Amino acid sequence: MEDKRLIREKILRNLNSIDKVEHRERSIKLAEKLFLLPEWKNAKVIGITLARHPEIETETIILQAKKENKTVLIPKTYYPSRKMEFKKMDSIHPLVKTKFGILEPNELAETVAKNEIDLLIVPGVAFNKDHYRIGFGGGFYDRFLTDFEGSTVSLYLYEQKMEFMPESHDKPVSILIEG
Repeated sequence: MEDKRLIREKILRNLNSIDKVEHRERSIKLAEKLFLLPEWKNAKVIGITLARHPEIETETIILQAKKENKTVLIPKTYYPSRKMEFKKMDSIHPLVKTKFGILEPNELAETVAKNEIDLLIVPGVAFNKDHYRIGFGGGFYDRFLTDFEGSTVSLYLYEQKMEFMPESHDKPVSILIEG
């Protein structure tokens, strides 16, 4: 059984080898599948990351959510506690770049309570048939999902499918969409 670090490295190598235009087209097709779900249609408040290549592109999803007047939330992470909360993405509060180069909401953006999030789009590196994921190694989502009661969905390319044993703290997502 490969450890998570090795699985993560292998999958990221595979993803980085995909042509960027093809990657974007496949990400858009995944988004189109998401838009057909009742969980998407019924959601008023959506939590989603601002993806960086080679993650599944999220710009299409964010633009569609705004077009449908959904509230878009972006995660804000805290160190060293490895806690995460979701804040409203708006034009008033500019995004700030973290020390890891990730864009996040600034401190002044409005925080939305976990129980107000209808749908959480959960990123990941690898996914197995039982809906478990291997993330980017921080454990932020597993901590956040512990008592999250809304719907969770992950979008992934078939290159990201791999069998692995989840650890006791890992939390599966409700819905997986493969592209």
